[in-house]
Amino acid sequence: MPDLKPMDAVAALYSSDDLELSGKIVACLSDAIFNGSEIRQAGRVQRTMARVSYRMLHWTTTSGKGRDENGSEVTVFTNPVLERCRHPFARSLLGSSKSETASLIEGGDPMNSNYVMLAPEIRTNGGWWDRLLLDSVQGKDVQLRMALETRATYQTARRWLDRGEPVRLKAVAAGTGLSMILAYDKLVRDGYNPELITATITDREEANIEKTNCLLDKLATTRKNRRGLAKGCGISAHIEDILAENGEESGEYAARYDVVTAIGILEYFQGFSYRTTEQRLKIDSAIDAASAQDLAVRLYAMTNDRASLIVNTYRDDPSTRILELFGRKFIYRNRENLRALLASVNFQPVRLVGSGNIYDVEVYEKSPCPAETIAPH
Repeated sequence: MPDLKPMDAVAALYSSDDLELSGKIVACLSDAIFNGSEIRQAGRVQRTMARVSYRMLHWTTTSGKGRDENGSEVTVFTNPVLERCRHPFARSLLGSSKSETASLIEGGDPMNSNYVMLAPEIRTNGGWWDRLLLDSVQGKDVQLRMALETRATYQTARRWLDRGEPVRLKAVAAGTGLSMILAYDKLVRDGYNPELITATITDREEANIEKTNCLLDKLATTRKNRRGLAKGCGISAHIEDILAENGEESGEYAARYDVVTAIGILEYFQGFSYRTTEQRLKIDSAIDAASAQDLAVRLYAMTNDRASLIVNTYRDDPSTRILELFGRKFIYRNRENLRALLASVNFQPVRLVGSGNIYDVEVYEKSPCPAETIAPH
């Protein structure tokens, strides 16, 4: 593989020009996650740097009003340090792509630039700004969360396959679905029968699903096992907002899954938390139309009686406060909060996969119960 810098690797990953190079990048990521050295959370020096960076950015960041591509009003942030570096991830902090997602760091290229830093061959080519922005406390935890999610998905699916049973996998709000793709690819390459594996990747953002389908076209294991919507075995990706009213009636939503990953989504839903961005900043907080328990009810509805659910916590940290400076809003939820939330819909914790400074990744299993005992949404 050529000496690719991180953002060049992300561009190559989604380019249609070089299938061989894209395959090598994915293979490198897979090897780092499944066979590489232990992926560690940021240490004391980096945590100190996060506190210093927060103070510096707090002093130098200003905001004003602007318009997005639809003409809707959004908050626009400026910071001379980040503007001077011209790094794509810095631009993603300063800009809002759409008014309805202005509080989120979306999937796509910015987040995948954190993921490619898992590959030693790519990370060693990174410059100073790559290391500062992508290997920060938040960046390291994003990488760790990705690795833990991928391993947990692979290991949980393998339990079904080792018994000779088919397994249905789903990743909700998955961004570009890279974790599910890596887990599926690993299962097939390890010799498990692809006719026993059904994997579905969904996200509400069309741009993310376009990138997912681009990735699926590039790997031999996923390219030859592509499937139509809810048709047979294989792997597919499509747009879906799992909280949309019409989602419950669709053929895909009616399917029941054995393993569901809901990583990086609960931190945007109110309820069962110990703190929120609004509480910390002492600003008014509107009541959202959907709560964390609404999402939990949906997850219960789409899973089989013996299903596993892979989720994460989200803890308050100076590095997350950096994101708050740029308008991102989060619901901070620790392991006790997460346990209480999922117990309300009869999911029980069975395994802590691993922890970072910000995230814990846990596996829960479903306990069947009468439908009337589940809180309505």
